[in-house]
Amino acid sequence: MVAKPKFALGIYQYSPFDRTMNNRIGILILFVISIGMIQCSLQGQYQSPEIPIESLQQGDLAFRRGEGFTSDIVAYNDRDGRYSHIGIIVESDSGLMVVHSVPGNHPTQPGSDIIRIEHIDQFFAPDMARCGEIVRLELDSTQQSMLGKMALKKVTEKIPFDHNYDLSDTTHLYCTELVKLLYQNIGIDLTQGRLTHINAPGMSNDYIMPSDIYQNNKLKTIFIY
Repeated sequence: MVAKPKFALGIYQYSPFDRTMNNRIGILILFVISIGMIQCSLQGQYQSPEIPIESLQQGDLAFRRGEGFTSDIVAYNDRDGRYSHIGIIVESDSGLMVVHSVPGNHPTQPGSDIIRIEHIDQFFAPDMARCGEIVRLELDSTQQSMLGKMALKKVTEKIPFDHNYDLSDTTHLYCTELVKLLYQNIGIDLTQGRLTHINAPGMSNDYIMPSDIYQNNKLKTIFIY
C-alpha cells in the first residue's frame, strides 16, 4: 500500500450579481476543471485500468473523477477537487461489486433513480471515470461483513438518490452520504467530523464532499490510476 497524494483546491464564495467577480469566477472554474482533467489524464489517459481484484476486500472505498459538467461542478466546489464520486466495494454472488448512489437511470431499471450495484470494471469504465483510486480503512471481518450486508440491503430497498442533498433525511441518499451512513452504522465516523459549507445560488448548506472522506488520515491507497 502507498500513501495517498494530497491536493488542495479552495472553496470560493461569490455574489451572482457582481459581474466582474462572475467573470473572474468563470475563468477560475475553467482553470480548476482543466487542472483536474490534466491531473487525471496524465495518469489514466481514459483507458480501462487493470484493477488488482485479488488485492481488494469488502468495505474498500472506490473514488473516481466522473465525466460531464456535474462532475466538474462537484470537483470545483470540493476543497480537494480531485474526485467527484465514491462507492463502496461489497461481496456478492457475482464477486466483488461497487454499491453507489448516482443520479440517472439504473442500467437494468429504466426510469429509476436509485442506489445501484455494478462491477468494478463498469464503475471505472473510461466513459465513466477519468481517473480513480481505491482506498482502505482497516476493518475486522465482522465489520466488513456488516458493511457488505447493509450496502446490499440499501440496493434491495431501492433507496432514491438525494437530489436535495439533505443530510437530515436518510430516505434519500447521495454518494458520500450513503458511504458515511454505512460506516456510521458500524461506529466509524468516516469524515472525522468534516463537512463542506457551500454558499452559492441554489446550493447553500453543509455537504459531505468526496474530499471530506478522502482526507481521513487512516485511509490507505490500494490502487490508483
